[in-house]
Amino acid sequence: MEDLDKTMTGKPKRDWWKQGKALDLWSIPHFLFGILMGMLPPLIGISLLTALSLTLILALLWELYEKLVEIKETFLNSVFDVILPIVAFTCISLVFHFYSFHPNDILVVAIAIFVLYVFTNLSGWLAYRRRKHDFYMH
Repeated sequence: MEDLDKTMTGKPKRDWWKQGKALDLWSIPHFLFGILMGMLPPLIGISLLTALSLTLILALLWELYEKLVEIKETFLNSVFDVILPIVAFTCISLVFHFYSFHPNDILVVAIAIFVLYVFTNLSGWLAYRRRKHDFYMH
């Protein structure tokens, strides 16, 4: 299916959530997930290694789930979907290593990132449903 559809006004619209070869809009929630996981050690007191292990395991399980429900992605996109949370986790962990923040400040930022994470996932899911609905209607 093309990434351009017609709106009710007849103007073409772009499906920004279309799967990319390596990076796409779905990369944003994967990256945000890594940031959130990197915030767990200072927020709830788990070790950095435990949080990193959970990040890797959950990212791999998510990619496995996508394969099971037959979400079509390139191999490179799947690899980046696992690498991005690890990169984000590493970046935020380095920030916490070199700078100290009050736990309440970390919590406020974590909540804001969580809201953005939920919003991007819902937006992508709705675009996916619309695309599937349009596909079945043709």
